[in-house]
Amino acid sequence: MKSFKNIIKQSCIVSLSLLVLPLNLSASEKFKVDGDALHYNTELAVEEINREITAEDVEVLLKTLKENPNIQKINLTSWGGLISAAVEMADIIIDFELDTHVKEICFSACNILLIGGETRTLERGSKIGFHRSHWSSDSMRSFYEDKETRESYEWENKFDFSSWVYDESQEDIYSQFKYYLERGVSPSFVIETMKARSDDGWYPRRKELLKANVITK
Repeated sequence: MKSFKNIIKQSCIVSLSLLVLPLNLSASEKFKVDGDALHYNTELAVEEINREITAEDVEVLLKTLKENPNIQKINLTSWGGLISAAVEMADIIIDFELDTHVKEICFSACNILLIGGETRTLERGSKIGFHRSHWSSDSMRSFYEDKETRESYEWENKFDFSSWVYDESQEDIYSQFKYYLERGVSPSFVIETMKARSDDGWYPRRKELLKANVITK
């Protein structure tokens, strides 16, 4: 899950406000209504930069569900993306009491959407992957060296920044644990998700996913 990268991406929202219409069009490419099912596939975005869970997807999801009250299930295909957007989308999935179903791959932040489902299923031959949070040194440096960001957080030096990162990382872990436990996932399984690095990921087998209540049938 790219938790710290959320901060970097969110800082660009204001400057990208003039691009709302094109971005919403890109977001809508990922959604397709098929009877009582909604397909959400981030790989369908034309532009490669949009082939992930983005803030624009939140609005499109809510709008689509309101316009199609017959939808009962959302099919998920995604390699992940913005955690803050995934959290908002999961809240919508929970509120509409949708079932979730994985087709092909559900990795990283996509799992937040999956866990929001009432009934959670995995298509045969598909995979669900987990990994712990990661923030690259280059991205971290860029974030810290941005003058407006430093002034906003009132960091006087790198030690202030390091202290903030340490605190935020613990908050991220706490929030993730709380959400998974609220949705009935086994605590021991949630702990295991902390071991996998983002480069490799951890892809548990179906029986392990069932036992941990990640998928429900």
